[in-house]
This record gives sequence, C-alpha cells and structure tokens, in this order.
Amino acid sequence: MTGLMVYLGIGIAPDRYAFLLLFLALILGRFKSFVFDFFPFIFLWLSYDFLRGFADNLTPRAHFIELINLERWAFDGIIPTVELQKHFFSLNHLSVLDYLATITYFLHFALALGFAFFLWLYRKSYFREFATAILLLSYAGWITYLIYPAAPPWLAQKEGYLVGVTKILNIALISFPERLNLPTIYTSFNPNEVAAMPSMHAAYPFLILLFLISYFRWRGLLFLPYVLLVWFSIVYLGEHYVIDIIGGVIYALTFFTLAKYVLHNVKLTTALKFIKKPWSSRT
Repeated sequence: MTGLMVYLGIGIAPDRYAFLLLFLALILGRFKSFVFDFFPFIFLWLSYDFLRGFADNLTPRAHFIELINLERWAFDGIIPTVELQKHFFSLNHLSVLDYLATITYFLHFALALGFAFFLWLYRKSYFREFATAILLLSYAGWITYLIYPAAPPWLAQKEGYLVGVTKILNIALISFPERLNLPTIYTSFNPNEVAAMPSMHAAYPFLILLFLISYFRWRGLLFLPYVLLVWFSIVYLGEHYVIDIIGGVIYALTFFTLAKYVLHNVKLTTALKFIKKPWSSRT
C-alpha cells in the first residue's frame, strides 16, 4: 500500500495513511476495533504535529552556532553533512542515492503507523506499549522544541552559518509530482523549520527497533539496516546533524523504558485491586 502511494504520487500524510489502514481493517473485518483502538492514538499524534508547528512561533530565536560547534568538536572540525554532499551530491544530476534518501525521509509517518498497525494485528498489548512510547516521545520532543528551537544544516547554510549544504529535498521533490492530490488536513499545518534537536526521524525507527528486539529477540535486528539508512539519509539530505540523531536515540531509549515501566505498573496495580477485593469482602 505504501509503495502504491509512492507510485501513484500520493503524498504520505498521516491522515491519508490512516484512512488506508482503516480500509485494510475493514477488509479484515476489524473495522470497529480499529476505530476504537486507533483513533485516540491518531488524534493525539496529529495534535502533537499540529502543536509542533507552533513551537517556532512561540520561541522565535533559533539556535545555530551550538550544534555546529558540537558537530565540529565531535568530528575533528568536520561537518558530516557538508562532507557527504561534497562526495555524493551533484546539483546538475540527481543520483539513485538522492531519490532513495528522499523516499526514506518521507516514509517517516508511514513507518510508525504501519508498525503500530502490525502490532495491533499481532498483539494489542504490544500496540498499547508502542502507542504510549511514541506519544510520550513525540510530546517530549515538542517541549524540547519550545525550550530549544534548533536549526538544521540546510537552514544554517541559508542564514550564512555554514557553506556547502544544499536542501536536496526541494530539488528531489520536483521529480515526485503529486499526481493524486487527495484531501489532507496537513495543508493547514504550519511547518516547523527549527525542530531539529532531537531528531524524530532518528528516534522513531530506533524506537521501533527497540520494540522489535524486545518482542522478537535477535530477529528484530533485521530491521537495523533500515534504521542506519534513515540516519544516513537525514544527515546526507541536510535535514539533521549527527548530534540530532544522538539526541533522538537518547529520547527513544528513555521513553521506551518509561512506557514499559508505566504500563507494567498500571497492570500490576489493577491486578492487586482484583486480588484485594475477595479478601475485603470476607472481612
């Protein structure tokens, strides 16, 4: 379904993708269950993305220098985005790498929703854990964007803080015309250009990797090459620094652990209440 959307030129917005999953749930005869389980999750997630667009309006001063200095300190004076684009990008000729990185970047929402749908089909308790973790992660990211709005490499180039960075997405997207312009509420959302730290593009696939390893042990590591591809793509495209990825990984680890802890304790508390009821009735 995702491949068909890309082939038909349908922009992969979360609300459009949710309706495709709704259609699939209808085919599987699980329409009511999908609406009951998924719509609160999707509503809260869309609300996060809506609020994310206002973060830069509430805190207009973007941070440029700190992340650049950290990157140079970590990589011995080198900015990885600048080096990658110098070696692999040509303004006159887009390569397979440019298209692959662009598609990978825009699978951001489809990946998370598709994985949530897989867990929902496989085991609902897993779905609840993942939904809790990704919502906590997303809203924690939003709070961080309010406190510390950080500019990505392409914006640093635009404002004169860096040299040698091209916003490849703008060029590549010309080759991906939206042939079927289906309705989406995302046209009314404000984009947030200074939501770089932590990188949700880095955090979401790493969070999925953690859940895959938790549920399926070593087989979950089969997803690792895709995670590395996403990390490479967002740095190469000039959308994030490596430091942003590290921030995303830390956030993902934190809220993966927190979600499991919270849900485990909620279950334990509920179980204790049921255990105590018979004893209290006897006394």
